[in-house]
Amino acid sequence: MSSIIFKAKLLNVETGVSDKGQLTMKLVFASQRFDRGLEQMVPCSQNVKVIEDHHHMKDFYMSYKGRDIYLPIEMSTQMQGMNIFYKTTGDGKPLMLEEKPAHKAVS
Repeated sequence: MSSIIFKAKLLNVETGVSDKGQLTMKLVFASQRFDRGLEQMVPCSQNVKVIEDHHHMKDFYMSYKGRDIYLPIEMSTQMQGMNIFYKTTGDGKPLMLEEKPAHKAVS
């Protein structure tokens, strides 16, 4: 699987316990999806599973709450119903990419 860079506002970091008693963690991002009934884009959330190797970074993720971040993710081989499922990849750390303002042409 190849990783992609996901950019979105981090809304929350949620933890829980799976049916098998394993700790779970997911990042909840603000997103949009196309609503067929309304025929327009509508706000929604997008979850990204934090893989077990990255669980120790909970406080680090919490420090980004409410901010736009760039996060390396990949599609999971585990599908939940028909929802596309993403998970953290690499070292799990948000990338520190700066958006550079467009330079004005000098006339």
